[in-house]
Order: sequence, then C-alpha cells, then structure tokens
Amino acid sequence: MKKISTTYSKTFGDTREDLDYDRREAKSESPWASKKKSLPEKSPEKRDENPPWLKSISALTTEKGREKEGLFLAEGTKVVIEIAENHRDLVQGIYVDEGFDNDELRQKIKEARLRIHTLNAYQMKQASALVSGQGIFAVCRLANEKPNYDTAKILTLVDAIQDPGNLGALFRTSIGFGIDGMILGRGTVDPFNPKVVRGSAGCFLRMPFEMGIDLQERLSLLRQKGFCIVATSSHAKKSITELTPHQSKKIALLIGNEGSGTDKRISDLADEWVKIPMENSLESLNVAVAHGILCYQISQMRK
Repeated sequence: MKKISTTYSKTFGDTREDLDYDRREAKSESPWASKKKSLPEKSPEKRDENPPWLKSISALTTEKGREKEGLFLAEGTKVVIEIAENHRDLVQGIYVDEGFDNDELRQKIKEARLRIHTLNAYQMKQASALVSGQGIFAVCRLANEKPNYDTAKILTLVDAIQDPGNLGALFRTSIGFGIDGMILGRGTVDPFNPKVVRGSAGCFLRMPFEMGIDLQERLSLLRQKGFCIVATSSHAKKSITELTPHQSKKIALLIGNEGSGTDKRISDLADEWVKIPMENSLESLNVAVAHGILCYQISQMRK
C-alpha cells in the first residue's frame, strides 16, 4: 500500500507470543497480554471465559469500540486470506475456533509469518460479529490510503449509504472496474464495520478512500481539479455514455442513500444528470447494482 494513513490509540502487547488457548489444561490466556496468564483451575461452567482481552475484541463489533482500540475485525476465510496476503503489516493476530481444520489456510497464514490463536466455542461466539461465522477472523489495525485527486480519473462519492452489504459491494465494483478512489460522505456506514469488510471480501483496503467527508465542500475541490460531477435520476434525459469526451476525462460519480437518494443540497451541485435505461417502467435499482452498471459503462467508454 502507498502512503498508508493509520489511526490507532491502543495496542495490546506482542501478538507474536505463543499464547494459544490450551484445551488440555483449560486455561484462558490473553493473546494481547505482555505476559502469559492463566486462570485458576475451575469447573467449565464456572471458568472465566470472558477475560479482558476477549472483551476488547468483542468491542470491535461496534464503531465506538473500533475507534477506541484503533482496530477492526476481518471475518471469514476469504477475507482473512485477502488481508493476510495483501495487508500483512496491519494484522495484529488471527483467531480460529477449536474445530477449524482448513490446513491450506493454516499454511498460508504460516507462510505470511502470522500467529494463529485458538479460541473455544464460547469465546469465538463472543468475539464474532456474525450469527453464523466460519470459525476464523483477524484483528487488524485501522488504516487506509487516501485518493490522489491529481492523478485520479474516476471517483465514487457515497452519500449516506446505510447498509453495510451495499457499501461492501460498492467497494468491490469500484475495484473491479478500475475506479481510482471512493469518498464516503457523512452519514455513511463505517467502512470498517465487520459486515462491510466481509461484503467487500476483504478487498476494500485495496481501494483508496476517505470517510466522514463533507461532500458539498469536497465537490467544490473536485471541480477545481477538473472533475465532471455526475448524479443519477430516473428523470434524466441521457445516459452516462453520452457524456462529451471532455466531460468523461475525469468523472466524480454521486451515489445516494438507498431510500432517499442523494441529498438535494449535494445533487444540486452536479454538472450532469444521467439515467440507466430500463424497460417495464421500473423506477429504480438497488444502489449497488446501479453503481455496478454505471462503473461498467464508464469502463467501456474508456477503452
């Protein structure tokens, strides 16, 4: 990654110590502690299975917890592979449940020289943000590369997208069709939300992005940088493929909220309004689907 921008407020010791959960001795050790500590021997029903380090991991399922710890969760087999192979420097530790038997993935993690920590079923359930997980997650530092407005040709601007799955899909289509960066406006779901991370298949970190941005102010800057601001409307008269060659040189594509669309104060600043031609008088498409179609059309225009 280039010029990584990182934010974190707390670390939890050397995660490279061998502090795996010891099933034979029924100990609960903290992978984030600087020293190995085990609980007194107790019966399973009384043993403390929610130690401080586990509470810290569990907190990463909330935005407040992520901001406090400076970390995020990456859950699922494909997500962990993506993070381990492409963003190894961000990984604090990888955690699996006792029944995890994916030897191929274990080997990839070993090749990346990352430590695997084993949790029991209760601990895994407490740490996971998913109702039905795959028994593996990584704890990673918050980090992102910011878009370069001078070299970028196509940007996606996101206004108040609320559904984590939709934002994850926007990241995937942006990467798939060569978008140069994403600008997440205020009110948009946290891109480090575990469901966004999983919805993007973990590849969201490949995409330069900014978050919590005042889009009205940013549009003024983008216009100065030569971008044509494009908004969508079912009432528009032309499609994005009808933009002039000059307009299509640098495009900033506005994508609005799932229910209410783009805020009028923002969309009024657009240079062009475009539509996606459809049959059967369908009023609108899912925001992620619409974004994918527009990205495809732009990619075809640039060939």
